[in-house]
Amino acid sequence: MPVNESAINTIKDKSKYQISWFMLNKKQILLGCFSIILSFLCSTTLAQITDSTAAIYPPINENLFVNTKWKYTYTTHAESNTIIHKADEAYAYYLFFRYDYGYQTYLNGTLSGGLWQLNKEQNEVKYNFRRVEWWRIASFSEEALILEFTMNKKSSYRYHFIRVADADAPFERSPNDLPDINVNFAEDALTKETDSYTNFLAQRGIKYKPKVWQRRKAKRARREKRRIARLEKTKKGRAQLAKEEPKELMQIELVGGGFYGGVDPVYRNMILIKTDGRIIKEYQSELQGLQVSKHNISRENLEKLVAYIEEKNFFEFDQIYTCDNQDCIKRLSNKPRPIALRIAITKGVRRKIITIPIWDGRGKANSFINYPKELDAIVQAIENIANVPPQ
Repeated sequence: MPVNESAINTIKDKSKYQISWFMLNKKQILLGCFSIILSFLCSTTLAQITDSTAAIYPPINENLFVNTKWKYTYTTHAESNTIIHKADEAYAYYLFFRYDYGYQTYLNGTLSGGLWQLNKEQNEVKYNFRRVEWWRIASFSEEALILEFTMNKKSSYRYHFIRVADADAPFERSPNDLPDINVNFAEDALTKETDSYTNFLAQRGIKYKPKVWQRRKAKRARREKRRIARLEKTKKGRAQLAKEEPKELMQIELVGGGFYGGVDPVYRNMILIKTDGRIIKEYQSELQGLQVSKHNISRENLEKLVAYIEEKNFFEFDQIYTCDNQDCIKRLSNKPRPIALRIAITKGVRRKIITIPIWDGRGKANSFINYPKELDAIVQAIENIANVPPQ
């Protein structure tokens, strides 16, 4: 069979063309493969960095972060851990994260402030200082706070703070601010019963004279000892002592709520129900002044009220219910300024304090803040029993 040289030449030409095309595009093919591999490696590295960042900066508990005051101590370069600035007598900087999402700063005698916000997913806090808005929370504990920021996407710097007591902080209290309550650094704040006025007052930050209170304590102890000795001498007295059992400590505090402003700004609004059934109501406004009313309820009614509060799972709720939308955060800064509501319940050694930054008394359905509806019923029950006229 004769060979068709023309066909053979055509095949050779096609082969040469295909080889030439492959050689020409070889570089582009390799470059494309390299790009795909590089993209995969970058995404993997980014995921590792994200996971590493999450591990380095674990989320914090907002309930423990609220209403804390800090004193600046020094600044470090994060990468080298080198101290580049220290606070001294000529440089004093304090920071206060308030319960109503307002923050205050004190820098060398100058007070300023704004609104703070917590980004739990990125573990960042927003407050404006030194042209930095968002700060990473590198560390947070009862004693210390470390805030970190990155400059020019290159170097990171850390501000180191130590926690300070209210008496050591230079912040001024507004007339309608809630009074401070010292609680343990824990999710469920517990307070122990005490037989000493000294410890009782010290836990609440009240100034006292130790010798005076110790003398009063000793005097009460001697008086109680004589009473018991007298009752033990008779059959009737011994029967009375057998019936006497130490009563469990119970106390209810309802403070704040409403708004500060208008023609008659409210400075104080408080209901206190003591363990002996004594109810104290205090209301103070600019025009009406301070009004105080006192009356008693029976121990039985107090126990029923505390039992009702327990049935509503009060001790299982969070310590603070915060804003979860921009409208709520914006309302905090608008006038009239909201006054936070605080509910504190003590039963035995168990104590829980709950704070709601905005409370207008219209109920959860009309509230900016998403809190348990049971709190509406609890507040209503406390107000009802406190408003019952004395018999």
